[in-house]
Amino acid sequence: MSESRNNVIDRKSVYISAGLISACGALMFNVLPVFVGALAEAFSFSESQLGDIIACFNIAFTLIAISALFWIRAINWRLTSAIGVLISIIAFVLMPFSQSYVSIIALTAGVGIGMGMLYALVMAILGDSDFPDRAFGLKLGLETIPGAIGLFVLPTFIFPNFGFSGVALSLAGLLLVLGIATFWLPAHNKNRSDLAAKTVSHAQSSASTPNHTSSATRSHFLSAVALLSSLAFFTGIVASWAFLDLLASNKGLSAEDVGKVLSIGFIICGIGGFAAAMIGTRWGQIKPFVFIIVVNLFGLWQLSIFNGLSGYAVGACLFLFSVNFALAYTFGLTAKVDDSGKLVVLSAAVLSIGAIIGPFFSGRIVENYGYNNMLLFSGVCLLISLALYLMVVYLHKTTIQHQPSESLSPY
Repeated sequence: MSESRNNVIDRKSVYISAGLISACGALMFNVLPVFVGALAEAFSFSESQLGDIIACFNIAFTLIAISALFWIRAINWRLTSAIGVLISIIAFVLMPFSQSYVSIIALTAGVGIGMGMLYALVMAILGDSDFPDRAFGLKLGLETIPGAIGLFVLPTFIFPNFGFSGVALSLAGLLLVLGIATFWLPAHNKNRSDLAAKTVSHAQSSASTPNHTSSATRSHFLSAVALLSSLAFFTGIVASWAFLDLLASNKGLSAEDVGKVLSIGFIICGIGGFAAAMIGTRWGQIKPFVFIIVVNLFGLWQLSIFNGLSGYAVGACLFLFSVNFALAYTFGLTAKVDDSGKLVVLSAAVLSIGAIIGPFFSGRIVENYGYNNMLLFSGVCLLISLALYLMVVYLHKTTIQHQPSESLSPY
């Protein structure tokens, strides 16, 4: 992995530390089934109460991620990371001492605030990379490792011996260990500030030229469409991911076998991120994304026709492999077209919004039309994501081709 001498972001230490802080921000998402199960047994909450707790986490995560658009570059990045980690740790540490539904829901929302800060922070940091596809691929791969460890260790060793208190305190401890990576984050990106200042100066000096006065609008439009591509993709992913367990049970597979498949699939999901980091743009911007959408669609088709464990395993693993691989490219594309370096931060909010609306629609589809139509819904979302992605790539290339030769940059 080469490093850029001119960009403080493109260093191995920054990639790795950002990936570990991103793991902090994604930790609750990754271990949510274990957390919810432990919560249900410890407090005997109803399904609707558990659903409300999850919703409050997602809402808090989304709101803080959206608000980061206005403050993420005004605060020291190491300080932001430390605050986000501290908020999350405190919320987890207080949970075992909570005795009411209201206090648990408030503390879970607190975790959402802390983790939303962390995930938005990493999106801002890696959005400044000169190689965003590689940076986001490595980030997405790294953030799955602590989640995979948690999915194995928490239900196997921690919860049976120490209950919900053990789960909450273990998550706090894991955040503390991962949070040490804060010290290797850059405090800010001076290059981005210098570039922004030069861009503003150049735009002011060329205010009479329509191309320059509309460049910011074009960038914002392309960034918004790229974000919609990420949203459509993740909505389709979560729509089926939420029901993969029930889909297998409906075909007669045992819970133990399904658990093993999904655990392996989660690891494969992380491998997909590392694969995207290795490939980057050496095969262009379009071919890898088209390839992974086809892989995902094949996985969905396999999930619609399987009759045994092997067929389910193939479908689930192909489906999960594509997740981090594809997100590396949608995030990378957003960073490429976002001249301000601000809108890419909203990618964190996009994930949490997709996690809310995906299961909302798919649950109703399953209830009324069956699992195959749920898988079809996911497939349609993926095709919408692909169409939006291709549109952004085409429009961005067209924009570059019409810029003056001195401002051209390699795509």
